Amino acid sequence: MVVKVKSVSDRTMRAVILAAGCGERLLPLTRTSPKPLTPVLGKPLLRYTIETLKEAAVEDIIIVTGYLSHSIQEYFGDGSKFHVKIRYAYNPVYKNGNGTSLKVAQALLAKHEAFLLLMSDHLIDVNIVNKALRNIENRPLLCVDREPRYPSQIKDATRVLVNSEGYIVNIGKEITCWNGVDTGVFLLDNNAFEMMEQTEKSSHLATTSGCIRRMIANGTPLWACDVSRLFWLDIDTIDDLKNAELILQGEK
Repeated sequence: MVVKVKSVSDRTMRAVILAAGCGERLLPLTRTSPKPLTPVLGKPLLRYTIETLKEAAVEDIIIVTGYLSHSIQEYFGDGSKFHVKIRYAYNPVYKNGNGTSLKVAQALLAKHEAFLLLMSDHLIDVNIVNKALRNIENRPLLCVDREPRYPSQIKDATRVLVNSEGYIVNIGKEITCWNGVDTGVFLLDNNAFEMMEQTEKSSHLATTSGCIRRMIANGTPLWACDVSRLFWLDIDTIDDLKNAELILQGEK
């Protein structure tokens, strides 16, 4: 069932999907095929994301590629066979952190435009996207799970600390005080690119978490959109892949 989002129905909502990384922890599967094309029950990971966006009526998609980019473009093309519009942005320095992939998408977005940001290695329930869109006026926001259920959601999670007013005050894999995890679904605007430029100047490795930390430090509130109890999975390893298939088949 598609939830119609009145607040964005009169404008084109674009989505940026980061799909540039090597996927080293999925070797040998990613030796000759990029991680976003890794099959889950016979369907490429990235196709799940695109189908979720289509179901949420988000049909203008930018895919940021890097490692084996030609394979992704050959599979998805212009998106017409999936009933969406796909454009590509290539990140030649994708090994320098996923923040650099976010930055190259800027050229395909209008200034001050709100956009969804998703990760190509996450399986996401359409209701997570819908909830983000319903809260567009609260952007910038990150969809946060306060009650993660599966080990793969916790073991390598980007953790967040949400205050009593519902805003994120800290984020990172290394933080020890936390009360939720990052699901990989953001709703951002041009301010994110300004923060990314500052992050790049201060670090050789630019990550989205580093960008968000700088955004918070500069006084831009980041709202935690609570999507607890909605389904999502982060797939990084062979074990994650096996577990995801069991969960999707209802066996776990």
